Amino acid sequence: MNKQNTITLVESLLIDYANGSLPLALEVLVETHISMNPESARSIQMLMQLGGALMENSEPISMSEDSFNKLMAEIDTLQDEEKISQNVVSNDNDELPLPLRNYVLDLDLSKNWRRIGIGLAEQVIHFGDAEIGSAKLYKIAPNAAVPSHSHEGNEVTLVLSGGFSDEYGTYGPGDIAIQETGAVHKPVADADGECIVLAVNEGPIVLTGPVGRLLNMLIK
Repeated sequence: MNKQNTITLVESLLIDYANGSLPLALEVLVETHISMNPESARSIQMLMQLGGALMENSEPISMSEDSFNKLMAEIDTLQDEEKISQNVVSNDNDELPLPLRNYVLDLDLSKNWRRIGIGLAEQVIHFGDAEIGSAKLYKIAPNAAVPSHSHEGNEVTLVLSGGFSDEYGTYGPGDIAIQETGAVHKPVADADGECIVLAVNEGPIVLTGPVGRLLNMLIK
């Protein structure tokens, strides 16, 4: 996969967001990206306008008598889930983009981070979303490298601060990197500061290389 393919995948992700077909974890990731990237915000606005125009020109279809009641019940359920998610987390993450603040534990408290390697820490984010395998914040020290790994499912990563590079490109604040199932990469944080990313994975991460394969065997 090259950088051009990544751009295409990001465009596809934005289209899915405009269609309302993303699970909550990816929906929040895209909304955070939009808040940091004016170009993507304009793209989403255009997609929304295009969708509205298509709906205006489409033929009306008949609906069952209880369709309205089902729709209202679904809206009530979504609102209740949103209230629950916002009440679970209490923090002072003013430096985070607004879409993420109600889901992330306080970034400055060390107890909210779990060390997973030299210069690496993670914080699990609970979106209450069964459609996604996991959503986590990763904190990577300057020049630190994430061990080489592949993915059993797509991974969508949004850079919140700092930056990193891997085999497919270089990414800074607001950028999205997408790794498709089976892709292998080794992200390395930039030298000029700590890197924090939000990563949403459809499936488990599998470490590669001799040491990685040994660790995979030990943790199974």
